[in-house]
Amino acid sequence: MAEFDLLTRPWLPVVSGEGPARVSLREALEQAHEVQLAVPGPEHAALLRLLLALHAAAARPADEKQWDAAWRAPTLDTGRIGAYLDAHADRFDLLSDQHPFWQSAHVTEATQDVRGLDARYWSSGVPQFAQDLMRDPEPMDAADALVGLVMLQAWHPGGIRTGHPADPATRAGKVYGSKPGPLSTVTHLRVTGTCLKDELLLNCPPGVRAPGDCPVWERDSPAVPMRKREPAGPLDWWTWPNRRLRLFTDEDDRVNGIALHDGDRPDSPDQCAARLDPGAALTGRGTRLAVTDGSGHLLPWAPATLLDDSRTDAGSCAVLDHVTAAAERGALPPEMRVEATVLRAEHTTGHRAALSGITHLSAPLGPAGVLADPGRRARLVEAARLPWQVQREITHTAADTLGLLAKTVQSRADLSLALHLTTGWEEFTEAPDSAADRWRECLARAAEQVAGAKSSGSRTLSGARIHVAALSALNSTAPTTAEDLPV
Repeated sequence: MAEFDLLTRPWLPVVSGEGPARVSLREALEQAHEVQLAVPGPEHAALLRLLLALHAAAARPADEKQWDAAWRAPTLDTGRIGAYLDAHADRFDLLSDQHPFWQSAHVTEATQDVRGLDARYWSSGVPQFAQDLMRDPEPMDAADALVGLVMLQAWHPGGIRTGHPADPATRAGKVYGSKPGPLSTVTHLRVTGTCLKDELLLNCPPGVRAPGDCPVWERDSPAVPMRKREPAGPLDWWTWPNRRLRLFTDEDDRVNGIALHDGDRPDSPDQCAARLDPGAALTGRGTRLAVTDGSGHLLPWAPATLLDDSRTDAGSCAVLDHVTAAAERGALPPEMRVEATVLRAEHTTGHRAALSGITHLSAPLGPAGVLADPGRRARLVEAARLPWQVQREITHTAADTLGLLAKTVQSRADLSLALHLTTGWEEFTEAPDSAADRWRECLARAAEQVAGAKSSGSRTLSGARIHVAALSALNSTAPTTAEDLPV
């Protein structure tokens, strides 16, 4: 009988001082102080959720005192983690007949080949341009298929799924209205760490398990039919069985086909993420934090606006609240650089039935000592809001002088302030206490460049008005409200 034990077989891509390697789940947690995940952003986020759920189920600090002790400890609590893994060891076999990991044992027939595990295959129009996806695929190693499975459960878009005959929701072979995966519905933020141990602790605020909250491996293998239910807590949500999935293997134990049907369906994945995912990055209106402007340029200062705790219309992220509180307690070294990685899925339609891309943003937040001091943190937030203020005036003035709709102006790259601020925010956050004037100078130069693009021929007056409006906004003390920030 085929088997692939996640706790003992090497499959998780990591890097250590000895270079890249694959390790088992048990090894990853035992060596968490020595390794880092070694995968791109979307895979990193999906795999980290699995590891967060595993660590939290086994050894999550219950309060800040316990968290501080865990942060100071040289390793994770390998005793508690090892005992937990031993107690649930029979639930971590990828190819088990009774409890295949994060799959449904009751699904018995493949519906498609292994290309269904490739995120590119979920994207609108991509297969026709990716030559390797046009060819019949080779069977996959179980380790690679496992990474694909975790990705699929986290990121898969919604829409229409192949219906199973045993699912009453099936109509003409299809199930309609499936929900997008947990990561596909929210702007997701994680604070990076120098090792896996730090990353797990930084992204898991202390707390106790809610009644009924348990990860997928503590539950029975789900029945085939799509089920409507609400997640009981973060452990449930981190390992949400978004799809009824099953891997099938050939005689060499290589995965050569998959079954894919609709799985557990919450009423609103967006609200579940906002309520249960500590990495959910939300605006003051409760919408997903924007990480690009209307013309697609990255906004690395956007996450810093979530550090504002002085206003009711400010955005929020539980991970940032947790890291800020740890900095205020002195648990984090003042010189420690805090940096966020932010991901946001975009879809081709309002039904979110196909991915059009996943935006990846690296966002430095400055030293922990700045986050620890309310006054210094407030100045950091103020600096992060300045680009919004300046861009708002550029947009309004350009729309007025050029006779364009504001939405049209927002989509034009030549009127994007962010285009000219590629390195300015990173340089500012290296020493925010002493670089405030340089950041304003950087914004002023960027505004001048935007205005200059409109200062030729008959548009000279338009460029001048844009420049004056931008400088006025830069020197204004008027606060930026939630309505000023893009979504």
